[in-house]
Amino acid sequence: MASPVPRKTHRYATPRQSVTPPRQRRMVSARPAGTPSRRTDDIAVVQDIMDVDDVQMYNERVLGSGRETLYARTDEISVAFHAALPFEVRRELKGTDFYSQSWTGAVDAITGYAIAASSNTCFVWHHPKPTTCYILPCPPSSQDYAQPPSAPLHALVPSRSRSEPGLVLLSIRGDIRFWDSITSGLAGGGSFESINLELGEGEYTSGLLRVDGQIYIASTSHGRLFRLTLTSQSGRHTLSARLFAPPPAPGLSLARLLWSTPAPQPTLGNISALALGSSSGDVGRGIAADKELWTLSETRVQRWSLNKEVLLGEVDVREAVGNVEDLEGVDFGVESDGTLVVLVSYAGSEQETAAMALDQYGGFSMGAPVPRRIYALVRLSAGTQRGEAAKFEGGGRDKGVIEGIGGSMKIDGITGVPYATTAASAPSHPRLTLLGGGAVVAIRFVDVVVFCARDSPYQDRLTLKAPNTDQILGLGVLPPTQLQMHSFPVEQEQGEGAGPEDVFILTAGVLMRARVDLERVKSFDEATGRAILIRALLTQAILYGSNPDNPLHFSFPPEVDPEALMTGAEGLSRAVLESEIIRPNHDLTSQLSSRKDRLSWLIRFINDNAALGKMSQRSRQRLATDAEKLYACHQLWLKMNEHLDAGASHSLVTDAIHAFTAAHPLLHPSSSHDVIRDFFRYRVAEIGRLIPFMVERVERAGEGAIREVGGAVVTFLQAALSYRAYNLAVYGVELPMIKPWTSRPSAIDGVLKLVDTATRFALDPSKANSKSTSRELLPELATVFFACVQERLDWLDSPIAADEPGSERDHIELKERFDQLRPEILETLRLTSHLPNALTLAASHADFWSLAALLHQDTSTPLFQSAREHNRRVCRPLWGNVCEGGGTVVYGTWGSEGGVCDGGEWEREAKGAGDVSVRHFILSVGKLAHLAQMQEGGDADEAMLDAFHDGLDFISVQEKMLREYREAASSLRGKQKQSLDAQVDAVIRAKGTRLKAEQRHGLLGIIKIFVRQVLQGKALSLEDAVDVLTLQDNVESTENYATALHLLAHAEDIPDARKQSSFRRVWCRIYNHDDWDSIRETVNITDAQLTSRFRATALYTTFNVILPSPQLSQIPGVDLDPNECLSVPLMPEIKSRFPGIQEDMVGDLARDYRAESSGVEGLRLGDVYHRVRELVMLDLGYVREG
Repeated sequence: MASPVPRKTHRYATPRQSVTPPRQRRMVSARPAGTPSRRTDDIAVVQDIMDVDDVQMYNERVLGSGRETLYARTDEISVAFHAALPFEVRRELKGTDFYSQSWTGAVDAITGYAIAASSNTCFVWHHPKPTTCYILPCPPSSQDYAQPPSAPLHALVPSRSRSEPGLVLLSIRGDIRFWDSITSGLAGGGSFESINLELGEGEYTSGLLRVDGQIYIASTSHGRLFRLTLTSQSGRHTLSARLFAPPPAPGLSLARLLWSTPAPQPTLGNISALALGSSSGDVGRGIAADKELWTLSETRVQRWSLNKEVLLGEVDVREAVGNVEDLEGVDFGVESDGTLVVLVSYAGSEQETAAMALDQYGGFSMGAPVPRRIYALVRLSAGTQRGEAAKFEGGGRDKGVIEGIGGSMKIDGITGVPYATTAASAPSHPRLTLLGGGAVVAIRFVDVVVFCARDSPYQDRLTLKAPNTDQILGLGVLPPTQLQMHSFPVEQEQGEGAGPEDVFILTAGVLMRARVDLERVKSFDEATGRAILIRALLTQAILYGSNPDNPLHFSFPPEVDPEALMTGAEGLSRAVLESEIIRPNHDLTSQLSSRKDRLSWLIRFINDNAALGKMSQRSRQRLATDAEKLYACHQLWLKMNEHLDAGASHSLVTDAIHAFTAAHPLLHPSSSHDVIRDFFRYRVAEIGRLIPFMVERVERAGEGAIREVGGAVVTFLQAALSYRAYNLAVYGVELPMIKPWTSRPSAIDGVLKLVDTATRFALDPSKANSKSTSRELLPELATVFFACVQERLDWLDSPIAADEPGSERDHIELKERFDQLRPEILETLRLTSHLPNALTLAASHADFWSLAALLHQDTSTPLFQSAREHNRRVCRPLWGNVCEGGGTVVYGTWGSEGGVCDGGEWEREAKGAGDVSVRHFILSVGKLAHLAQMQEGGDADEAMLDAFHDGLDFISVQEKMLREYREAASSLRGKQKQSLDAQVDAVIRAKGTRLKAEQRHGLLGIIKIFVRQVLQGKALSLEDAVDVLTLQDNVESTENYATALHLLAHAEDIPDARKQSSFRRVWCRIYNHDDWDSIRETVNITDAQLTSRFRATALYTTFNVILPSPQLSQIPGVDLDPNECLSVPLMPEIKSRFPGIQEDMVGDLARDYRAESSGVEGLRLGDVYHRVRELVMLDLGYVREG
């Protein structure tokens, strides 16, 4: 009977029909790996045709020795490094493009060998000790040069007579090469036997199954089977092939045709998978009396008699799945009880596709791949003979019956697989492997191994970190013991699913071993297991994710239960605080650092998976608090070590920890008997409770203790506060903190006692002329005290605290107390020669009364001297608007004239200052005066306040320039360090490489002038600052372009023509910043990679700053496309912009401006402008129009 034309039933395995002759075709994608038996008991009885009397089994667990390198571990699965790949394999796989080059592989449990093959070369090695690699040539692949060549199907041949197995390779067009020993691969592999399967036009091989050491089955895309038999003649091993189950010969007699019962004929189609079924008859030392062979032909499962070579039955899986679009049979296996597990794929509905995208990729964001195929597992068990059960109606439900040729099968269940391929996935045919007789199904995809349990809702997956450069080539199941070969079937059933089972995972970079605890998988409880899995996932991320050699990537889906996420994250954070999951380490500094890194990895993992939004503010603050406490303890431990390293024989902080431990002993005493280290190991969370015990030591010991104890308290409180401020955005914390530990009443009282003690010693007249420790420490203690009190006031004034009884009363009392203490402490700072600290504290806490008093008491500081020299009238009316007794007091200390300056006068005075520091001071004082006027009930001039803010922002920009330029010149030594010209040259070498490379002599000369002014502390004009920001190399600071646009947008005293020219110059430099030719080179890159390139451009950064503000982006010149910025300033405008420059420099500038515009015009960025602008809008949350 002629074979029908095959339909493409699996989009990874079967090409469409083509008019090209079969010998000239090259297949579309990677060929599926050699299909192993899906039954472990069948594997155990593989025979060797080279010595039929015995079988060489690979049955030893390869667990390695010493400490294992773990890549992942949960209660159910642990993954560890097993062995490196041979050098030859690693060299061949390095840099492989898996989208255009086909690779396949496997780990054979019978022989103990691993195999990896491309379309040209096959590598085989003993995987426990990969010291020797056998390299053999593959049979020729398809000759269709329109498609990439395919890797061959493969099967290792077990051998007893020698340690090395044989090998069978089968190409896609039916060419077979057989080696009776892979040792030939040491000499080029040229000694092999070659035969060919007679395939029809358009037909190709689709599978290869090892039945035992003597018999192999090959399948084709036209539904045909070939029996490959290995025989030995005169010590020479040969391989023969014949068609499996040929149709009846035409010469049969009429009587035989009339009286014989014709065998059912299979429905022909592409066979995508082969598997061995149960055996009829006793299992002896030889092959079973009769085995069942199962095939998956498109969506039809076919059962064959292996000995009789007749079809026994056929059912269509489509009837179990129901009405789905484009259903395909992918792979299947046979459980120990004969149940079939069929992996199918289909094009999901819109709802299924969206759900899978959310689960696997986090939704349909720009550049995210859209799921193309969705997978499911269908379990079918033996039903009844034909006619004994009605056809199952309403596919897709469990516990139905489907009828087919030769009988029916019962549907035991349909399970979704948490994975979907996309158009961006590398070509590969997924394969499944059964563990524990089918208790767990391991499914190998190109970048993921998915585990699905049969007897519980357990599902998990292992994902490769770098799927573009790495790929899962094959799996191999290591039988737990060798008893399966010799035990009776009843014993095997009793042992099914009990204990661990090992799975080898062969990737392009390493061979891993995954150990699956079948008992824990079976007892998995969905009600509690999800939360446990989340914590286990987080634990893996912080323990193993930081290993750069770990090939696995950890992530959880966005729909993770928020409660499970918060419970798992908080529990894990507390476990790190209590050193539960940290390896013991006598070096406490190293141990604390390791714990800090773990908590950093925890919050990074949560943020990388976009899961922080699912956590409540209280939960986020708990994580942040744990991290800041650990950081504070680390700093305290370093401080204690410094104290002892300095030669101290005794530590009061140590005494305080001993006293605290005695008062509050550990629930589970440590065996180390080191109270101090135990505190830092297990009681970091209680660091705040230590303050009263530390303060008590100072009250007993006197001033000698203030340096150590006061310094220690300041150290860990400042560390906690600074860590919190620095990481607010990382943890998504919204102030005020909820019941912050740094401002509990006990902490505030303790710090205040330290301040009082330090004040008493600092103001002691008998020590006025001596160096006082208390006097030196007082500013830090006062700063910490102010911060703690203000933090508690903010908390008590918050809406959350308002619900707690007594919070309003506590707020009033604390505020009154602080208002009373604050002026006293500030005055103490002034009296102890710490006026700048006092001024800073008064200004930061908006205590204008105290600030005015401090300024009135002391007018001899260098800061005010500078202001007096600039203009005595500036500071005259500083607090002239402060009302006392109904009248206006004018502090005339710095001027002889009366009157009060308004905001405009302050602003004009600031613009007249030539030095950045003086201008900064004048604007700051002017702003304070304006705020004081508002505080006393004066009218608020918002425009004037904005003017002060803009002026101070501009000052901040210039101060940042000065810091960067000084850092660039910091490498100078000797006389060069003192030379201003040398400093300018050093800055240009660091910041002007692009201008020098492009020989922009005019612009280079101008920027040198501006750099010199900055290094001298001179104030730049706004236009000068814009040129400096945009002409320097902004490799690490592309935000400078947006800063320049912001400054120009708020400039008011620049002629409009020059202002628009400056806008155009800025935009030319934005477009010229990046290498657009490289960015737009799209060969062999995905859309996601192209989008990532766009996001790394200065254009994207600029849009990301200006577009969120409609008021800013609508100002003319702020947003210019490439065609709008091409106009070049004329000579008169250049002379107006740079008055006094030489005529030849004017010409150089004109040429440089034309070169900038020509560069933009030549790039042709019209489409890029709109694409990047659209990308920014989408990232900002705007919906795409149309």
